[in-house]
Amino acid sequence: MTRIGFRLALAYRSNIIMTCVTLIAQVFLLRMIWTSVYGSRPAAAGLSLDALLAYLTLANLQAFATQTTVSHIMHHRIRTGMVFFDLARPVGYLRQMAAFQVGNTWGGLLLLAPVIPVVLLVGSITAPVNGLGYLITLALGYVIAVQLALLISLIGFWMMETGAISLFYRLVSQFFAGTMVPLAFFPGFLGVLAEALPFKYMGYVPAAIYVGHISDISGPVLVEVAWIAGLSGLLALTWSRAHRRVEIQGG
Repeated sequence: MTRIGFRLALAYRSNIIMTCVTLIAQVFLLRMIWTSVYGSRPAAAGLSLDALLAYLTLANLQAFATQTTVSHIMHHRIRTGMVFFDLARPVGYLRQMAAFQVGNTWGGLLLLAPVIPVVLLVGSITAPVNGLGYLITLALGYVIAVQLALLISLIGFWMMETGAISLFYRLVSQFFAGTMVPLAFFPGFLGVLAEALPFKYMGYVPAAIYVGHISDISGPVLVEVAWIAGLSGLLALTWSRAHRRVEIQGG
């Protein structure tokens, strides 16, 4: 399944090219907008302009590099009845899909690598303040992202059409991951909500640790581990209910 996911990422090169173009344009536009917003201010919300631009560049690179396609794959296979073959395999369904996503991510990273220098050129980057902490929190955040994608995908066993749910989830997760606006700028209730949701660990926390906006990583790491444990239990419980509702489309 990991090899299949890897090969699928390499199969649609035109899609990767458009993704890279979109990433470059997005980082460039964010740089222009935030440079204008800051004006002559030396800092805002504890972030200098250089740190903010480095954060936004990194956060968007992370978002594009670790985006999950497993929801689309599961949705298609459930609707067409191909899920029958997945369930017939000796390896558990969720493990298959997680392995597929890992392979797909590796393939995407391979194709994204050549465009990273261009992204850094139109954006901005600084030396990491805590490189090890960044890598640890990013890896744990990726696990959370895959778990959430699997959890959303399992809704397909109750609702054959999950396109709207997936779109809503993508909108909410990207917003609260802080890819456009750092969570430090979120006001009032939005800030409280962002702190309570797991999405910040998929974007904001690793990037903020990289630029030094978050100095102590022990708290974020413990919370990430707790989220992973909780989502693992929720996935197991949801799957125990979902596989009883399997309807093989097409007979």
